[in-house]
Amino acid sequence: MKGADERMTFSAQTRKENIKKLSSDQVDLLIIGGGITGAGLALHAAARGIKVGLIEMQDFAGGTSSRSTKLVHGGLRYLKQFDVELVSDVAKERAVIGKNAPHIVQPSYMLMPVYDEPGASFNEFTAEVVLHLYDYLAETDEEWAHYIVDKEEVLKEEPHLKEEGLMAGGFYLDYTNDDARLTIETIKKADELGAIITNYVKAESFGYDDEGKIRTVRAMDTLNEESFDIDAKVVVNATGPWSDETRKNRKADTEGKMFPTKGVHFVVDHSKLPVSRTIYTDTGQEDNRMVFIIPRGNKTYFGTTDTPFEGAYEDPSITQEDIDYLLQTINHRFDGVSITLDDIESSWAGLRPLIQDENNDDPSGISRGHEIFTEEDGLITIAGGKLTDYRRMAEDACEVIDKAFEELNVRFDQVDTKTIPLSGGDVEDPSAFQTFIDQHSQDGTDAGLDQEDARFLADWYGTNIFKVYELLDKAHTFDMPLKDALQLAYGLEHEMILSPEDFFERRTDSIFFNIDRVIELKESVLEVMQKELGWSEEEKENWSIHLDERVREVSLEEFKIK
Repeated sequence: MKGADERMTFSAQTRKENIKKLSSDQVDLLIIGGGITGAGLALHAAARGIKVGLIEMQDFAGGTSSRSTKLVHGGLRYLKQFDVELVSDVAKERAVIGKNAPHIVQPSYMLMPVYDEPGASFNEFTAEVVLHLYDYLAETDEEWAHYIVDKEEVLKEEPHLKEEGLMAGGFYLDYTNDDARLTIETIKKADELGAIITNYVKAESFGYDDEGKIRTVRAMDTLNEESFDIDAKVVVNATGPWSDETRKNRKADTEGKMFPTKGVHFVVDHSKLPVSRTIYTDTGQEDNRMVFIIPRGNKTYFGTTDTPFEGAYEDPSITQEDIDYLLQTINHRFDGVSITLDDIESSWAGLRPLIQDENNDDPSGISRGHEIFTEEDGLITIAGGKLTDYRRMAEDACEVIDKAFEELNVRFDQVDTKTIPLSGGDVEDPSAFQTFIDQHSQDGTDAGLDQEDARFLADWYGTNIFKVYELLDKAHTFDMPLKDALQLAYGLEHEMILSPEDFFERRTDSIFFNIDRVIELKESVLEVMQKELGWSEEEKENWSIHLDERVREVSLEEFKIK
């Protein structure tokens, strides 16, 4: 493990040092992919004392792991498909992640309204049965047990829900989350435990030993297009939807295994769609689909679609069909609500890394379980799965990895990652995280923040808030409000920010939930990043153009100007 002095930063400078280490030292395990699956595996491996490297071709969580529904949930709807084992395994993980990352993952009652309409997933009786089973499989504490209420109580809680056909509602436990934050805090913990990690490094090809086994990976730093070789005893492909693309870099013929599907979400002002809690409901379109409607600050977001996807995985596009489908669904399900395209402030589209199912061509019916398979040349691929299950996926992957190590006469100690808090999660009592926020928001007000911003930062960073306030002097030199300056200073020093999009989209959630703020802060952030990262004027301009394009994309400008 690293000593305390070696763990002081996780910055652009750290990245340079890590690329040097990866190009000069052999690692025991190289992980390709810096989404939640690769991050969880890096943490698990590093905790076991394995010398592990991780490379990500984009930013951490740049793909699926920043574009989910942003919940840690057990997959209630999979009980409709009788996938009881998956739900049981995944649902139990919610509490584990909540304990290890209380600043990110927190329990909340959610509402499932029950309607008497064609294609309804549940009636009053089956809703009670399913929610009881959900609690049982998850081993839910009594204080969070589900309960069923009548129509009047549902409308008292959520008066804007459509009244026609409403029969009852079930309140049940699931967990709120920020997927990109969960990923970066996992990455940072893996770094603390000794993993050698870098973003914006792409695996290009594989090198082989005399027995035809993969022993090196040719990688390219995508920021300067310089290539280098990484020597590794074992290589794992954890690239999600890109799993087949990575496998195709091998010498051998590769049979495709992935069936990525696209999920789309839209964000509107809370006044346009006022809900008080997460609602999980049928679409009302008789398509065997359900959608989430989720309040977040002064915004509400909703989704998701589930359609087969073909195209560039790096940036799955939103179509007019996606827009029409979700707007029709929301406007059908709520009385007095008429959301239009112009009301959509921001959006995101992500790909689910599903594994092909020869017996099922319905995207909504394909299992969200994961698989781990090893090629003849030794490449191990972990694919499929759900964000909630990332820790258990790492455990299962390590069993396969250990077999590869045994062939090399290498062994490592076992660990139980259930007890390892993520970065920022080292609170004394995770179940009383609000008390932590109360106690440490005063630090922020003493520093000059208002109460709301001080509470936000303590909530967002958990026990890392102390490192945030160590950067006060630097933050005061930035030409922007103090809260944003502190977040930028911390991101540059401790979260390996290399681009404006890293900051606005994945280290904060501004581009999704406060897009006007991105526009306001853009020039100030570019000025700071140019100075801190040593950009030329040309590089600064390129990043500016890239951010403008992303803002236009997220805000659906191309559809609004038609």
